[in-house]
Amino acid sequence: MEGSKLAFRKVISEWLLASVPEAHKRNINVSMDSNKIITIIGPRRSGKTYFLYYLINELLKTEPKNNILYINFEDERLMNVTISDMDNIIPLFIELANPSKDKKIYLFFDEIQNIKFWEKYIRRVYDTSKYKIFISGSSSKLLSREISTSLRGRNIEYTIMPLSFQEYLEFNRMEYSNLAGYTDQRGYILSELNNYFKYGGYPEVALEKNDNNKLMILKSYYNTIFSMDMAEHFNISEVNVLDAFMKYSVSIYSKYFSISKIYNTFKSVGYKISKNKLLEFLYDSREIFFLFSLNIYTRSENKKMSYNKKIYSVDPGIIYALKNEMSITRLMKNIVFLELNHRCIENNLDVSYWKEYGKANGKEVDFVVSDSLKIVELIQVTYASDASEIDKREISALLSAAKYFEAHKLSIITWDFKGVIIENNEKIIFVPLWEWLLNLN
Repeated sequence: MEGSKLAFRKVISEWLLASVPEAHKRNINVSMDSNKIITIIGPRRSGKTYFLYYLINELLKTEPKNNILYINFEDERLMNVTISDMDNIIPLFIELANPSKDKKIYLFFDEIQNIKFWEKYIRRVYDTSKYKIFISGSSSKLLSREISTSLRGRNIEYTIMPLSFQEYLEFNRMEYSNLAGYTDQRGYILSELNNYFKYGGYPEVALEKNDNNKLMILKSYYNTIFSMDMAEHFNISEVNVLDAFMKYSVSIYSKYFSISKIYNTFKSVGYKISKNKLLEFLYDSREIFFLFSLNIYTRSENKKMSYNKKIYSVDPGIIYALKNEMSITRLMKNIVFLELNHRCIENNLDVSYWKEYGKANGKEVDFVVSDSLKIVELIQVTYASDASEIDKREISALLSAAKYFEAHKLSIITWDFKGVIIENNEKIIFVPLWEWLLNLN
């Protein structure tokens, strides 16, 4: 107890004496006036801590520093902190900071999931109505749908992912306009998009100028995710199989994911592992935001379970770091998925894929955007720079799905072709990937 109290005293004192690091704005608007707990989730190294710094700097425009506390629970001095030790935080802060009594106190707790039963403490502090609370973590268990009942309905969650392409350009101070397609800006944007395809959007990587250093950083991220977020956090002893599973899953990005196929592949090379254990690996990989899976679009839960999922990586940089090769079309699909997933979360929509039911080689649509009642948009993604390069099967699949679901917003995201066609009385819009990512279309 005394050791933890001393550790908190040191951490709080250092915070009060330090200046808050400058941080870039992200494309997320947090409701600062809400009386709810603000929950920031996302993968390791995606910028959650610096997003908290950004929010703190915004507060400092109107609020005194001695009314704001930030604690990072990944600080090694807090490794042995228990839920009972947390009761020291606010009394120590008041003693050391002497906060203004006529102002609200703001509490920022970073990576709080490292403290067992943390939510009970947060609920107790929240119920006093004296504090505005911000929490962050690298586990999707901070999501309200998985959080304990003690906090459900009392928090608003925001997801911080590696930089979108739009944020990537902003981090690199590259300006563009709605007329970029008609100026030399287009060439510069496409050049940066090629870099984004290779090295992705982790903030530290985006700001690094040396390509070799970028690759080293990305490989170190994977090693940390593998060892700390997966093997240690979930107490996984089959580390060789886990490493093979994670690397194999990344290698099939934007493709179908079959546990049975992975099981048979691993069995053929001598790995002894059960299908259930492989499913646990998949669940754990999704929980830490390393992998994302996409279901087929259907209202039938039984049908949804009978079709394979598609798999996507958290960031194109991780793909390149582990594979050192690029499939442009598959990378386009991975990047479109990440952006679509963000937009759908913001707008309470769902994203899935579609394939003709019951047909092994049936027509497919890459992405189906839907709400609870209907399909909002059907999207194909293809590497094409002019109309002649677009496979007719892409159009045929869109039209088949449109007819089947009575959907009428049809889009094909291309590399650099823009246009509109009318076919079977349906309008299909072709939009370059860079325009779509930058919301210029």
